[in-house]
Amino acid sequence: MISKPGKKINAGIIGGAGYGGTELIKILLFHQKTDLSFVTSRKYAGTRVSEVNRFLSGLTELEFIDPDIEKLPEQPDIIFLATPHGTSMKIVPELIKKMPGAKIIDLSGDFRLDDPVIYRQYYGKDHTSAGLMGNFVYGLSELNREAIAGASYVANPGCFATGMIFAIYPLFSCGAVEKEITVVSVTGSSGSGELPKEVTHHPVRSKNFKSYKVLEHQHLPEIEKFFKGKFPGRDPEIGFVPQSGPFVRGIYTTVSIYNKNVTEEEIRNAFHRQYEKEKFVRFVESSPEIAAVYASNYVEVSFVYKKNFIIAMSAIDNLVRGASGQAVQNMNIMFGFDEDEGIQFPGMRP
Repeated sequence: MISKPGKKINAGIIGGAGYGGTELIKILLFHQKTDLSFVTSRKYAGTRVSEVNRFLSGLTELEFIDPDIEKLPEQPDIIFLATPHGTSMKIVPELIKKMPGAKIIDLSGDFRLDDPVIYRQYYGKDHTSAGLMGNFVYGLSELNREAIAGASYVANPGCFATGMIFAIYPLFSCGAVEKEITVVSVTGSSGSGELPKEVTHHPVRSKNFKSYKVLEHQHLPEIEKFFKGKFPGRDPEIGFVPQSGPFVRGIYTTVSIYNKNVTEEEIRNAFHRQYEKEKFVRFVESSPEIAAVYASNYVEVSFVYKKNFIIAMSAIDNLVRGASGQAVQNMNIMFGFDEDEGIQFPGMRP
């Protein structure tokens, strides 16, 4: 068991058996300001967390419990929802009623948008808690820190959205983005979740490469909404091509624009100005690499400028920076903890 001296907040996880939930468990077990009070799973209710995740043996005696909101055993300070799209919107009203003082961080896409019509267009279902959509702050930690600090409810960004926004934001800030942006992002198989599916199961994709949901991925509207909010009057058109890569973890993003009105120095200054004081964002002169951020909360960004073509790139780990690590970073901001508490791990090599 892990010793944690001093006063701590209580945290609970709803939907803790998937890849994202498991990462959350691991991070929170080592977080010195947090006690993990409960983790829910319908499939594994009554089973020890360490039996399902053997790598956590000896670290916790917690058992998964059924996600019945009325029977949750604690009054937590914060609840993480690591649930599928369409589930959080059903649970959140119950949580707010039962635990009005608890902060909530939702890792699904249910509260990233504020328009139920757009939600239905991209997620294929009606939003059952549309009145709460505007109550959630978008949790892109470094680029929305002030709003997150005062929030009770945070919508964690999508993994693709995280990698794309980090690459694109400096281009907006220096005026390089005029209208059209082309983005290609390659993701690993863990982004498809733990349940094998015919087209995403790793043995199928390990020697394959393809695009999917071209120009219609559900992360697209949250990205457009974010930039419209940060840069009023700008209405970007993003052509987004998600791709399925033959690796397990990580997202590599390449952004392409054409602009003859900005210089290489202006772009470089924009990247440095935006990220030079950010612990988790590394500006690199060469290409970002997934291996350099693997299993960590770090982001690598860079750009190339030639003949008025601007290519910006980023690399993240989809399960940590693109999900659970960023969720814990947001929790740290919300409670005034050191922002890197519990997520200092720098990754691995090789």
